[in-house]
Amino acid sequence: MATPPVSDAVIKKRLAVLERCGGNQIQAAEILKVSRYTVQQTLRQAHSRGLIEPAKPAPEPEPSPFAIEHAPQIASVDGAKWVMPSTKDNKFTFGAMGDLHAASKYTRWEVREELMQRAVDAGATCIFDTGNWIDGEANFNRYDIEAVGCDNQVNILARNYPKVGIPTFAVTGDDHEGWYIRREGIDIGRYCESVMRDAGHDWHNLGYMEADIVLQNANSGKTAILRVTHPGGGSSYAISYRPQKIIESYEGGEKPAVALFGHYHKLDAGNIRNVWFGQTGCQQDQTPFMRKKSIEAHVGGLVIELEQDPETGAIVGFKPDMRRYFNRKHYVAKGLANGRWSGHGKVAMIPRRAGMM
Repeated sequence: MATPPVSDAVIKKRLAVLERCGGNQIQAAEILKVSRYTVQQTLRQAHSRGLIEPAKPAPEPEPSPFAIEHAPQIASVDGAKWVMPSTKDNKFTFGAMGDLHAASKYTRWEVREELMQRAVDAGATCIFDTGNWIDGEANFNRYDIEAVGCDNQVNILARNYPKVGIPTFAVTGDDHEGWYIRREGIDIGRYCESVMRDAGHDWHNLGYMEADIVLQNANSGKTAILRVTHPGGGSSYAISYRPQKIIESYEGGEKPAVALFGHYHKLDAGNIRNVWFGQTGCQQDQTPFMRKKSIEAHVGGLVIELEQDPETGAIVGFKPDMRRYFNRKHYVAKGLANGRWSGHGKVAMIPRRAGMM
């Protein structure tokens, strides 16, 4: 049975709602109580019927802190495609954080917002997200999430993600959001990028599990590699052990100068085999799974400043500003630990504030 055509009046009504929402298709769909696909169909029909005036040529965009181009073949067969230029004083500054786990009952949105604002205040040009930006779905977390389905979870991310004026470059983890890749074959990284941009976020998909960023000196053109990665495996008793074994596993020619590691929910920084590294913490409180496995959650993140030798491209300075947040008062004071973990409904929490003890 053919679907009846939508009238011009209905299309104009939907366009008016979309305009009030500033072009945000997700928000307009929620107000209209239709799917995002229906909103997109409305736009196509409006164009075909001449209900929308042809768009004027867009002004030239301002230069991004990154250039998408084929850089010198460093640390990979095809060469890295993301190039980050230094400042004139040979510095790079950026936020480094990950494991937000949007749609989890334990996500600390106020921590991610404060970390991103601290990065902006420090002069950062971007945020590097080391993955697990949504919680995904598995047997062990099905009652610890606010929404089921990759579309619903990514929409929660889009609605709540802070807007602070600098872009986010995110790698896709092999777990959590990566479960949708492994089970259903969905390119969740590209899908998330599309939804986030529709919602007005400057969000860039770095790809699956790891990505290499070329750190290019603005004065000499010399380069080094920054690797953003979401590795696998479990945590270890010694916090630095997992980064150490990962760096030791790299062959000599593929070692980066700097590596950012997510996944382990740990805050740490150091130098192993001439590789500067940072573990980027998490913005998720300890979950029932982590509690049972005795895995500590380092709620927090980093703002990092690098200094590059313009003559060689080597990264000679690494200044990590690690920020840690706590949750003890939220649960323990006055017996609030009762009901902390629940298989039904929302977790019983008092309103949270970043940094409380």
